[in-house]
Amino acid sequence: MDFSALKIIARWRDKTLGVFVMVIVSAMVLAVLWQVFTRLILKNPAIWTEETSTILLMWTGILGASLAYGKKAHVSMEYFAQKLSFKKRKILDMVVTFLVAAFAFYVMFVGGIRYITIIFQTGQISPTLGIKAGYFYLCLPISAFFILTYCIEFFVQDLLILSGKRSAQ
Repeated sequence: MDFSALKIIARWRDKTLGVFVMVIVSAMVLAVLWQVFTRLILKNPAIWTEETSTILLMWTGILGASLAYGKKAHVSMEYFAQKLSFKKRKILDMVVTFLVAAFAFYVMFVGGIRYITIIFQTGQISPTLGIKAGYFYLCLPISAFFILTYCIEFFVQDLLILSGKRSAQ
């Protein structure tokens, strides 16, 4: 099977997500530096920087988690998995991938959309930025989307390896 188009899309996804996280971290660093500068040098602290950096930290953590999952750099318990045979380990990987996908879909995507909807319906606005608070939590369904694409990719890879149509690298 030729998966070259899917590989191009996956590479684009990885690069886009990485750049997005890098931009958010950079913005957070700039906000914190501005806060320190205005507080210590100008003696007039900027009021928007604390809320901004908190929101950016949330986005960094949630989107960074999906990026880490995609690079298989997330925390996992490999000790017991390494004791299993190759086939059983791949089956365990598929079960874990399914559970991660279920969590990402039901908690992060569906739950995130419901939460955002409630926040928009109640009309919550951030106190210092004056922005509708629902926008801050968009990182949940966005991250869920990325995690789900990784789950599909990992599940298909493991399925192809188990079926013998692809070798394990």
